[in-house]
Amino acid sequence: MKGSWLRQAAIGLAVVAMAAATATAQNVTSTNSNPLIPRISDVPGAGGPALMSKLLKGGYVIFFRHAATDWAQRDEMGSDFENRSLQRNLSEAGKADAAGIGKSFQALSIPIDSVFASPMWRCRDTAQLAFGRYEVRTELFGKGAVAKGATVSVPPEGTSYRQARIKMLSAAPTAGMNRVLVGQQDPIIPLIKGLHRDELREGDALVIQPLGAGKYKVVCQVTPADWARLAAVAAK
Repeated sequence: MKGSWLRQAAIGLAVVAMAAATATAQNVTSTNSNPLIPRISDVPGAGGPALMSKLLKGGYVIFFRHAATDWAQRDEMGSDFENRSLQRNLSEAGKADAAGIGKSFQALSIPIDSVFASPMWRCRDTAQLAFGRYEVRTELFGKGAVAKGATVSVPPEGTSYRQARIKMLSAAPTAGMNRVLVGQQDPIIPLIKGLHRDELREGDALVIQPLGAGKYKVVCQVTPADWARLAAVAAK
């Protein structure tokens, strides 16, 4: 009887071990990069001169999720965008990341025409620290129909903020230049096929090729560390 119990216990432990191994394998699989949102290291040639060659020629939109924030703070501002005390703001690490991105862009000589930021302070601060300038665009935050009298670039009153964001992603920037957008993840997730929540981490960017007529293509996802690495390679 005792031997039988021991054999059953051993079998049970083996089953648990197999289940744990399976779960571990699944977790490893889940950390693989999204094939629809390739990281820069997953794109042949993009990790080196190829991507830089494209960006130096211009014609791309670079969407940044704001840099790292202080999660002890909460957004309670309603529509009062000017009161930063009611918003989640950049952490010290986020400020450092944003400044580092700016230094990398300067070192890489990436040409930028416009820098548009969501009215949230964490987005404005990211843009200011990285690029030294920004223009607030409600389109990067707003939901639903464009409010009467709201200041937006495109499309006109009566259409939706979603359409405005699509226009910002699909319209080509000034010839020979790139456009920078800085916003939150929630408004952009529905516009990027296959992008899941928090897959674009704070400070990460999507390099997007605008194709016109509401069409665009994600080239790759780039982290703050990736920009620094690219700048280091260019400096050699």
